[in-house]
Amino acid sequence: MATPSFTPGTVVSARNRLWRVDQQEGEVLTATPLDGSQSRTRRFYLPVEPVERGELERPNQNVVGTIQAQDLLLRAHRLSMLHGTAPLLSLQRSRVIPKNYQLVPVAMALEMQQRVRMLIADDVGLGKTIEAGLIITELMARQQASRVLVVVPASLREQWKEALTYFFHLPARIISTRHRRTMERELPAGVSPWEQFPVLITSIDYAKQPAIKNQILEQSWDVALFDEAHLAAKPHASRADTQATTERWEFARAIAESPDIRHLLLLTATPHNGYTDTFASLLRLLGENLVGGTLHNPSIQRSAAQRHVCQRRRQDVQEWFGEAGETSPFPDRDQEEVIIPPTQYERAAIDAVEAYGEQILASAEHGGAHSKTLANWTVLHLHKRALSSPAALRASLANRKKSLTQRAKEELGVEVAISESEAKATVLDEDTGERLNDEEAAERTERTVFGDLEAIRNEITHLESAIAEAGTVTPSRDSKLRELTRTVLPNRLRDDPKVIVFTRYTDTMDYLAKEIADSKRLGDTEVFTIYGQLSETKRREVFQQFDAAEKAVLVATDAISEGINLQHAAGQVIHYELPWNPNRLEQRNGRVDRFGQRRDTVYIRTMVMDETLDASIMKVLVRKAAKIRADYGFSPPYFGEDTDIMELLAQHEISLGPKQLTLFGDGETASGDGAPAEAPEDPFSTDTLDRIKGDSFYGQTHVQLPDIEERLQRTERTIGSPEQIEHFVRSGLSRFGCQVKERADGTLRISVTDPALRVESVGRAIEHATFDPEQGLDAPDITVLDLGHPLVRQLIDVVKQDAFEEDTTHYGRTAYRVTESAPEVTVVAHLLARYATATDTNASTAVLEELVPVGIPVYGETPLDPDTVQKLLRSAPTSQTRSDSEVQEVLDDLDTFHPDADTYFEEALEQRRQALIDERAAMHDELNDDPKATATTWARGLTDIAPGHFDVLTFTVYFPA
Repeated sequence: MATPSFTPGTVVSARNRLWRVDQQEGEVLTATPLDGSQSRTRRFYLPVEPVERGELERPNQNVVGTIQAQDLLLRAHRLSMLHGTAPLLSLQRSRVIPKNYQLVPVAMALEMQQRVRMLIADDVGLGKTIEAGLIITELMARQQASRVLVVVPASLREQWKEALTYFFHLPARIISTRHRRTMERELPAGVSPWEQFPVLITSIDYAKQPAIKNQILEQSWDVALFDEAHLAAKPHASRADTQATTERWEFARAIAESPDIRHLLLLTATPHNGYTDTFASLLRLLGENLVGGTLHNPSIQRSAAQRHVCQRRRQDVQEWFGEAGETSPFPDRDQEEVIIPPTQYERAAIDAVEAYGEQILASAEHGGAHSKTLANWTVLHLHKRALSSPAALRASLANRKKSLTQRAKEELGVEVAISESEAKATVLDEDTGERLNDEEAAERTERTVFGDLEAIRNEITHLESAIAEAGTVTPSRDSKLRELTRTVLPNRLRDDPKVIVFTRYTDTMDYLAKEIADSKRLGDTEVFTIYGQLSETKRREVFQQFDAAEKAVLVATDAISEGINLQHAAGQVIHYELPWNPNRLEQRNGRVDRFGQRRDTVYIRTMVMDETLDASIMKVLVRKAAKIRADYGFSPPYFGEDTDIMELLAQHEISLGPKQLTLFGDGETASGDGAPAEAPEDPFSTDTLDRIKGDSFYGQTHVQLPDIEERLQRTERTIGSPEQIEHFVRSGLSRFGCQVKERADGTLRISVTDPALRVESVGRAIEHATFDPEQGLDAPDITVLDLGHPLVRQLIDVVKQDAFEEDTTHYGRTAYRVTESAPEVTVVAHLLARYATATDTNASTAVLEELVPVGIPVYGETPLDPDTVQKLLRSAPTSQTRSDSEVQEVLDDLDTFHPDADTYFEEALEQRRQALIDERAAMHDELNDDPKATATTWARGLTDIAPGHFDVLTFTVYFPA
């Protein structure tokens, strides 16, 4: 038997339901259910599953419904196809109303047609996640993708899951050692979660493991995405590679070169580390012959590469808005360092730690290269803890004493497992990987013991002296704490009642939270804490409490800069100590200094103890970086390799104060292979900066998408505005007997009493709900009900499904209205119109969908023109009524006097199709005429719209008053 053929947009019957055909490839049919229930698309294998042509039954003319039920049904359909005919199909599948510049990567991706390979290197805070999500959903809408692998640092997994679920309705799952156990309980025995779940998020350090890597490569992925892609770049050829770095690069290369992975997206705000070969390695992953030469001496093919790189600095986007005559959406930044002289007690404690560090190095002297390297990182770690707070130092020294004592008692029988790369990462504020979080890596570093039994006993003796000195630094003798509570915080809270204080360590966080709460100067200030060990739910709960408070300080570790955008809650940040990785510093700043910050200015203060290593790093890295960012528009590179901080300090002849701390000073590399480490190039040199500028692709302000943003905003205002959504939700909840109570604070309490509306993420009630996005921004414990909210989506689906029930109380497919605007008895039919459109030059198709109203005077001869129909739809009803028999008589007469009504419907569809073609052709011509416009292959394909298919959704009889 021949395989049946179905064109996109037609209706078929299968599995006792009606479906809209999205695509047919040979014997595989992809379709979406018409009834709105479980609206995810499904695939049918035609040789084994019966699929027949179908048709939505016409409205039952013997059942007269209510105008309220009909209005609810029409609103549900309009909301479900908010951007149903948008030129960029991804907008039909997301809750995003993007800015024009955020659409540019989508347009660039569509120009690639068969295989999307892109490096999105926009600056921090410009919306790379949104841009990548739009590309993915665009590919899905065009049937070019269904399976997606997202590879990120472990700290960003939850953030990506929320973004893909919230903005793009993608069922993303996290997979890791811990998550996998839960997943496998959901699956039949022997089924791989890599195969079963369509959208998976994993960390790069989990994925790079040989066994996991092989499992991933055994599968076919339509899209692979690497966030923070610079972590997977090839190390500079003249540097010794650490194992973790090499494994990341090898994994990324294996993914990029796999024939079973079609599209590749690389995301990073810092693609260039100062070395052309490392930067070129990212372009090399994209393929497409973008790089020539060898790995060590590459040549970037700029004319080819520029089509695959979207790289915009903040100043580029500001220029974009300026050229459009719009105000820049970014705040100004007021950034200062607070330099504090140490007290004599602090100086003595730091000296004691440095002296004790020499004993640690001596203990490791005969332990081989590995021990010596770990000893170096241990000393630096203790030094950092001393500069953070006396509480952090005391905790570290106590942990070390416990470990030393245990090793001595058990005669060296206990090992604390930490790798060199993990120890290095915790000291230099880098990603510690999959196995250990920041706190665990820090504790293991300070508990790593070296030497024989005699060396350990000697070390304990020296440790006691350091512990004694650390004990003398009480809160009243803590210079940074005094400056924070007496000057910095009071000054900042005077300008704005919310401040976020970042610290590296939970011990310092607890110490600060207690001292701030006890401060008489800050007595009216609430204090909250967030740290890595809190669950995601608890973090958000605490953050909501902070945001709801009138005057508050949030003391947090970097856990809050990983996945929570802070710009709506605060515009002030205090760094209590300086991160030694400037990228982490900017990551923190970027959570408040970003697109969407409503304050005109954000304030950033960094507290540094003078005459310390922190002060040296501040002078070398932070101040020079700020100057370079002002001059070049980008931050200088920071080489994420082992000894860079120390080497850079040496290059710039920075003294560490009264007692020089010399580490890695014997010509060794941190990996301990005995080979001399080549000093890195100075990241602040003109040569390095000019190389970055010359290699990069900054700008893209020439890429324009005229009128798209205005069109999207117009659609949102007319169909999907907060007011329109509120009208629909209130009506829908009333229809299903759910109670909505007004609260004194202006929010709503919603009881979800109908089981059909319950979704797991909402439960039986929403305590504080609003339809006003601004109110939701001001108080994160308030739930904003918008198109992306699960209750709203469920309500849309249930209303659409309920339309097929012929309960006269809630039937909405027929109704009537009496209005003074009706010159004669008229029936308006709302058609569910579907058009197949080409999505590229290779004949791939997508389905456009919208409601098309057609007005027919029952006792007249010709249909109404579209403007008259719209006027009728907007007309106000009178209080007059008509009987069901009168309505039924009119509907019967429609069939009698207009047996060719379907011809009217087909003509209306053809008129609308031509209007869509004209609209897109005009946009295409404007792009061609605009010298700043991007290429137009994707727009040209979308003008190829096939004749439409339709079903009659509703009949409405309009009686003259």
